[in-house]
Amino acid sequence: MRKIFSVVCQIIAGFFFYMVSIMAFTSGFPVWGKAAMMAGVSVPAFVALAIALALTGLRNWKRDTGVMLLSMSAFNGFGILTMACMWMSEEFRRMMPPDSFANFGAYFAGAVVLAAFAILGWVLFKSGGGTAEQGVA
Repeated sequence: MRKIFSVVCQIIAGFFFYMVSIMAFTSGFPVWGKAAMMAGVSVPAFVALAIALALTGLRNWKRDTGVMLLSMSAFNGFGILTMACMWMSEEFRRMMPPDSFANFGAYFAGAVVLAAFAILGWVLFKSGGGTAEQGVA
């Protein structure tokens, strides 16, 4: 039961980290305002992650956190790629209001945050993995 609740908390943490990375793509806010919003959404992410790791007794915390960050980054990246591909379609652009994506113009900041999450996830995953001989599957 603890493992199931731990996985649920990992999913919740991944969702909030996903929201942080989506917020990095928003434009029209001052830098300090966007940073404050991202920090505010990070709080429940860290709380959920701490609960998930505490439920597993901090076993394989690097691997579990790395998998969560990599999964969140991949999901976000595929979502952004999907929207970019849809936006290239003339029919889709005619269907949408002209300013529907006006608030998502900070491509560089969003890409940096998304890459940072992906790199951190990869580093944690690689440093926290074990071998089959050590009993870590």
